Amino acid sequence: MTNHTSEPVIIIGGGWAGLSAAVHLVANGQSVKLFESAKQLGGRARCIPFAGQTVDNGQHLLLGAYSETLNIMRTCGTEIDKVLLRQPLTWKVQGRHGLKVQFRTPRLPAPFNFLFAIIRAQGYSFSERLQSLRFMHALQRKGFSLDADISVAALLVGQPEKVIQTLWEPMCIAALNTPIDTASARIFLNVIHDSFTQRASDADALYTIRDLGQLFVKPAIDYIESKGSQVNLAQRVDALDIQDNVVRAVQVGDKHITASRVIIATAPSSSQRLLNGHEALASISNNLEKLSYQPTCTVYLQYPKEISLSDPMLGLNGMTGQWIFDRRFADQPGLMAVVISANGPHMRLDTETLAQLVSDELSEYLDWPEPEQQLVVREKRAGFSACVDVDDLRPDITTPVEGLWLAGDYTRSRYPSTLEGAVRSGVQCAQEIIQHTKRTPA
Repeated sequence: MTNHTSEPVIIIGGGWAGLSAAVHLVANGQSVKLFESAKQLGGRARCIPFAGQTVDNGQHLLLGAYSETLNIMRTCGTEIDKVLLRQPLTWKVQGRHGLKVQFRTPRLPAPFNFLFAIIRAQGYSFSERLQSLRFMHALQRKGFSLDADISVAALLVGQPEKVIQTLWEPMCIAALNTPIDTASARIFLNVIHDSFTQRASDADALYTIRDLGQLFVKPAIDYIESKGSQVNLAQRVDALDIQDNVVRAVQVGDKHITASRVIIATAPSSSQRLLNGHEALASISNNLEKLSYQPTCTVYLQYPKEISLSDPMLGLNGMTGQWIFDRRFADQPGLMAVVISANGPHMRLDTETLAQLVSDELSEYLDWPEPEQQLVVREKRAGFSACVDVDDLRPDITTPVEGLWLAGDYTRSRYPSTLEGAVRSGVQCAQEIIQHTKRTPA
């Protein structure tokens, strides 16, 4: 019989899901061979050069509730305090016509930190704050769960329009990358529950002060290789060899590599390509075909070094850009990352027009000069649309084929398409394999 403890686990895909699976496996004494078709690891969370410095392909914000992400970074030896700036969540939204809202979560036990922040929020009337508190109380009584999924817009019926526009809608789009008219209320409630009802630190904002490569990707590679396992770039897995409902090997170019434990940790479209043609996996492949996707755009604008925000993050209401991140906290003074989540009219604009529109809005409403340099980064498939009942299409990490698992933020979990969702799926696959190996005799 195959000696599972000596044969490496094959991981297909070097994004955060695949890397997390690899790190957790080697940390528990397993050998790994990871194959990435691109020349760079990190998947959709990768780094690119701009204006003599390095920026991420999209500005990411982590939360204190991202426990698995923080744990896997620590496993790799990442010094969290040197790569992330942790602050209590400061919510500031500025809009046209002088609309301004702001609050800060105090150091109180959850959920009182968030409730007290709403009570003391500036920019809301007494009635608006009271209705928001009643809404949270009603959610709490229901355990932040629903009998049937509905849209976030339907969930918010009865909430004051200003609160929807400046709190719930931007929170939904930022977390789910999906407009409230189609976004899953069930997934949205999971995010609210995990961020604001368990530990006070879960609501903290974690700003990246190093690029995502230094946060996790490079430490993960170093850690995996230090344990004697392999990370292979520019090597695409073309096919799976499945016989009698058991995975037997993978095909990499002209190489037929024996494998009895395989994790597919690629994007859904690439995963579907590998699943196609295998009868036992047809239903999973068919469901992946039905997933839809949402884009994100990040507009990087380099201003003179004296241009800054009072806080690391500012929300924009009624403008093209939705959030501005001041990269001064990452030792990049004058650099602003303007994030636009989900689909919209901006996707029909060419790069130059979009950058000019965003910078014009900032000039008008923040009285800023023209930027010195600009860069637009578009991810047309930044993540799956977290729409109503999307969980019915999301596959489990386990498959009907023995020895085959799926990892990725698109797999069925409590979370939308986030780094935490990707990491959790990778770690769960690794844990399944470790337990499977213990049960299987050598």
